[in-house]
Amino acid sequence: MSKKGRNKGEKPEALIVALQAANEDLRTKLTDIQIELHQEKSKVSKLEREKTQEAKRIRELEQRKHTVLVTELKAKLHEEKMKELQAVRENLIKQHEQEMSRTVKLRDGEIQRLKSALCALRDGSSDKVRTALTIEAREEARKLFDAERIKLLQEIADLKTAKKQVDEALSNMIQADKIKAGDLRSEHQSHQEAISKIKWESERDIRRLMDEIKAKDRIIFSLEKELETQTGYVQKLQLQKEALDEQLFLVKEAECNMSSPKREIPGRAGDGSEHCSSPDLRRNQKRIAELNATIRKLEDRNTLLGDERNELLKRVRETEKQCKPLLERNKCLAKRNDELMLSLQRMEEKLKAVTKENSEMREKITTHPPLKKLKSLNDLDQANEEQETEFLKLQVIEQQNIIDELTRDREKLIRRRKHRRSSKPIKVRREPGVQALATAREVRPCDLPAKM
Repeated sequence: MSKKGRNKGEKPEALIVALQAANEDLRTKLTDIQIELHQEKSKVSKLEREKTQEAKRIRELEQRKHTVLVTELKAKLHEEKMKELQAVRENLIKQHEQEMSRTVKLRDGEIQRLKSALCALRDGSSDKVRTALTIEAREEARKLFDAERIKLLQEIADLKTAKKQVDEALSNMIQADKIKAGDLRSEHQSHQEAISKIKWESERDIRRLMDEIKAKDRIIFSLEKELETQTGYVQKLQLQKEALDEQLFLVKEAECNMSSPKREIPGRAGDGSEHCSSPDLRRNQKRIAELNATIRKLEDRNTLLGDERNELLKRVRETEKQCKPLLERNKCLAKRNDELMLSLQRMEEKLKAVTKENSEMREKITTHPPLKKLKSLNDLDQANEEQETEFLKLQVIEQQNIIDELTRDREKLIRRRKHRRSSKPIKVRREPGVQALATAREVRPCDLPAKM
């Protein structure tokens, strides 16, 4: 009987020691998990700060590069325009010199003819010769006047047709610019919608992760409370063990008293104490079994927590991998948005310039002085020269406008090619394994308390 009592007394002591060791292990594991969660939170905050700083730095670099490119393009365009203007000026000067030499030759021929006619009159020719010469001079003057008049009428008709063509080209350009501005605005709106959608999705993912972290914190807090209750339960078991030791000591004394044959009454009392101690032993065994079951549950819970921690680490890595293409896409969209804004501004400036040129052309046409009645050949030559110079000026203005439009169209084509190369769609898809892990993480925190 004494050996059985000793074995029964040693078993709860070993179980209590094992329970204390298991509780200490669980406490250390919980502290490690809390430290790791805190470190992960700090890492997430650091990564967010670094991402914002990188985005700001990249935007500043892009703005600087854009300003440098704009200045270089402006300088190149200015140089090209100056070269073209010089070439046009040289051509116009050459044409003017050729026309002046032609008119000088014509005037010299007429002067020589008139001088010969005057010499003939001075030599004493008759009145018939004078009348014939005057008639010939009048007919020649009329022919010249009619030819110049027809030429001027043709030039006026050509100018009217050119004006109509310029007005039609202006209206077509204005309509095309309006259509392009509408397309650019629609693209700008679509890009802004895409950026807002990406921001909303990223905020939603961040909130979901924060909710998961809070749920894990709550689970850890509940586990700490359970540990505290279990420590109290262990203390109660220790007290019960001490009480059982005292009872065993009394049983041993009773057995010693039973060894003497004279004392029969204490022996019977000892048997009663054994009978009384047997239900206590059964209770202790039941409690030990319950403690073993709780230890197993805690071990299972610990394994679940370890698995969840590993899943959280995997989730953090996957979110980091998913955030990289989103950030790159956000940068590309920001670049394209800035370029679209610049193109919109340039299109508006072009519209303003075209409207100004149209108004100036109309003012010039309205303020153009009417053709005076030509009385002599000198007036005819002066009027022709003035009209030719004005026509040449108009040609120079039209050529400058055409050069500006061609340079702008070239810039637009270069930008569109760059946009097509840079703006390739980046699709971010979640893998089915990641979605399954996310659903499992959402379901587990609510299933754990039911299991416990």
